[in-house]
Amino acid sequence: MVPLRIGKLARLANVNVQTLRFYERKGLLPRPARRLSGYREYPNESIGIVRLIKYVQGLGFSLKEIKQLMALRKSPSATLLSTCGILENKIDEIDAKIAALAAIRSTLAGLLEFHQQRGSASFAQALDRHVEELSSEAVSHASQSGLEKPKIIAPRRKIRSGTRKAT
Repeated sequence: MVPLRIGKLARLANVNVQTLRFYERKGLLPRPARRLSGYREYPNESIGIVRLIKYVQGLGFSLKEIKQLMALRKSPSATLLSTCGILENKIDEIDAKIAALAAIRSTLAGLLEFHQQRGSASFAQALDRHVEELSSEAVSHASQSGLEKPKIIAPRRKIRSGTRKAT
């Protein structure tokens, strides 16, 4: 098959040219051969590689993680079973994000209910009370954990001009 130039590869892989150059710099996409004119010539498999990168990225993997996965391609001892740990870690990471999002959702739902029940109360007053509570909480926490230590400020000495010795 005829090698692909960067523009055609970008169109077929549904990315822009800068993405391809970035993937090359990061080692995700093998450096292509170049014509004497300097134009890049990519093998046709590059389409699949780029589309795979985008697909795996959509599953929540970072480019660094994808690069590690792509490196396994060159390891003869790598098996599908040996990648299960990577997949399990990603599932755990996603579960943690889901739990964090559920907690955020629960907090927002509670706030919504609170606001609906007290709809005619002043927002400014409620916000001011909340700011005061958060400030008090932070100060209390700092004093309990020993973070709040009195600053000792040493008095500044006046330096008279011409009295310093050069070293």
